[in-house]
Amino acid sequence: MPGTLGIIAEYDPFHNGHAHCLTEAKRLSGCDRVVCVMSGPFLQRGDPAQFDKYLRAEAAVRGGADLVLELPFAYSATGAENFARGGVRLLSGLRMIDAIAFGSESAALEPMKALAKELAFESDELSVQIQRAMGEGLSYPTARHAAVKEVLGEEVAALIEKPNDILAIEYLKQLALLETESMGTRLICFRPVGPVDDPSAIQIYPILRKGPGPMEGPKPPTPAYGDAPPVRETLISGAGAIRQMLRDGKLGRAFSYMPETTADLIRNLIHQFLPYVSVWDMRVDHGFEMDFSRVGTRVAGMVFPEALFNPFQHALIAMGQKGVGDIYSVSEGIENRLFEAAMQVQNYGELVAQTKSKRYTETRVRRLILHAALHVTKQEMQKALSERICARILAFGSGGAEILREIKEKDTSVLLYQNLRLQEDDLAHSSALLNLSTRADMIYYMLQGGSLAGFRYSPEPIRI
Repeated sequence: MPGTLGIIAEYDPFHNGHAHCLTEAKRLSGCDRVVCVMSGPFLQRGDPAQFDKYLRAEAAVRGGADLVLELPFAYSATGAENFARGGVRLLSGLRMIDAIAFGSESAALEPMKALAKELAFESDELSVQIQRAMGEGLSYPTARHAAVKEVLGEEVAALIEKPNDILAIEYLKQLALLETESMGTRLICFRPVGPVDDPSAIQIYPILRKGPGPMEGPKPPTPAYGDAPPVRETLISGAGAIRQMLRDGKLGRAFSYMPETTADLIRNLIHQFLPYVSVWDMRVDHGFEMDFSRVGTRVAGMVFPEALFNPFQHALIAMGQKGVGDIYSVSEGIENRLFEAAMQVQNYGELVAQTKSKRYTETRVRRLILHAALHVTKQEMQKALSERICARILAFGSGGAEILREIKEKDTSVLLYQNLRLQEDDLAHSSALLNLSTRADMIYYMLQGGSLAGFRYSPEPIRI
């Protein structure tokens, strides 16, 4: 039986760094099949994905993944702990994952595992220090870092200073919690419906994250037709920087940081929205640029965070200040600060800037704006997180089709679906989770410029 590797990602968009991580993970683990669990229309930082989930999933399969599943909105557009919980439980619930890999700035597996257990089973001393720091007005991430530094030392605290390491610690923490649950000794979180294989059997592979610059390895493929352009050097840059390049119209530069397969998908998207822009010109001109400054929050199929501002304002009017208190991300009186800021600002950037503080991080504020715009309540989210986890099939290749056949034969704790034509029993076990994901899809579609009349509830997955 071939080994199967699990990866949790956002791929907005799938770039050379992701391709490197995927290839290196397969090499280290010896697995020859890859299942990716990927965020849907909204991301962990609270922003809409710049690119549609089906384009991102197709790019991942063309970049080496076999199967891409969607992490439900209730997990994908929340804090690192919940994001990791959903991804880990979804992968382990498939009952066929032999290894999990993730990017990391340190790739120090054993120290990270030790810290993850400390955080999973928090000591009284650590808990007291965290509460003390939060009492001084610090945000939870900053308070936790200060507490770990005080109790466990500066070297250990350094493991939760960089974004990929922080997420890596959360993955390891969730595996530790799931292992305890599988032993039946302690129920930490909502137990999934159905069996889960022993999480301790899953091998872990942190992949050292490469910084910006040239990358060793094969060059991206050149077009198969016409006069082939010069082969680009394989370059690495973070997804955030690449998104900004694309937004600024520096297309040629942005394409140099992603596989040619991803670049072609984005070129075709731009051409679809702007037919006068030649796909071939974008392919052969490595310095190709466009002026997108007059288009606003939607640029050639791309969606930007500012697009949430109007839906947020509409939701705020409908809910009123009291209603904002029922929104999932709201606590500690942040609704008052948000409502006051909303009455004074002219745009999304100003709203975030005026609401954030030492206690309320920018990322937390962005997620709050998203949850308010989608009217995600505490009660609804609590129900969704207690339900059987489900995942939409977004894209797969021939290897992915084989994986899906194997999953179908297993008694898994995960509901996989291609569309919303589900059995009544399946809907009953995951109704809130599915409703939230459907609402997120509808809002995202409208942010792209679509109307409800054109929204498709049940698009089929991409088959490659």
